[in-house]
Amino acid sequence: MVERFVHIEEVVGSNPTAPTHSKSSGILFAILYVMTLITKRFIFWFFWLLFILSAPITVLMNSSIDVVFSNQLVLMNFFQRITGLLAFNLLFMQIILGSQMNKWIQLIGAKAYRIHIFHGLVTYGFMFIHPFFENIIVYQVSKSLTESMLIFIPSLETQRDILLVFGRVAFLLTSISVIAAYFRTKPFFRRNWRAFHILNYLVFYLVFIHMRLGTDITTPPFSWLSWLAFIGVSLTLVNRALNPLFLKLHLQKDIKKVR
Repeated sequence: MVERFVHIEEVVGSNPTAPTHSKSSGILFAILYVMTLITKRFIFWFFWLLFILSAPITVLMNSSIDVVFSNQLVLMNFFQRITGLLAFNLLFMQIILGSQMNKWIQLIGAKAYRIHIFHGLVTYGFMFIHPFFENIIVYQVSKSLTESMLIFIPSLETQRDILLVFGRVAFLLTSISVIAAYFRTKPFFRRNWRAFHILNYLVFYLVFIHMRLGTDITTPPFSWLSWLAFIGVSLTLVNRALNPLFLKLHLQKDIKKVR
């Protein structure tokens, strides 16, 4: 049970044994190698905290605390926004951690893998509770359980409805990834593990589009870090796609040398 549960961290992670040969990332990791373990962990946690705090700080900047705690609907919306931004930030960091897990373990120790596990669980937790705040808000306004449940039915009538669909699809794909990770020891999921895993990148881009629903995404510091996350994940995906090609070219070159 515990062994299967541990695999949930891969919901938005990556194969920890996947080789990476990005030149730019190699230079960065080479610089970090010469630092002490304590220094490297300090730098890691500094940037981790920076990304995490960008979500609540941004929401607080766009909110009036007096109004938030005096109106239950506004309070629900306040938590809805924070959980959404936190889910995005954790999703980004999970992908970056998972894509270079071997190097992160060498840099900051075995804690990198434990952080990866924690990120996977918490990310899915935020993605799970985020839409329920909308459900609560609709129920408080309409006093109808039926109306509150109807929000989960997809619609393409307006731009807002379409953006909501992006979020729902992202949650559905994440749930599939969680199930695949949990049952990874089963033959079917083991055979198709990479196919399930690539869903994590698709989830990131779906969430990135879904965020256009809110106004917090245009406010610093989250606006800056969200685009940094977009660029970081895109480069990781390009590296992941090109890496097999580079390995193949190097192999062909070595074969020619032998001949």
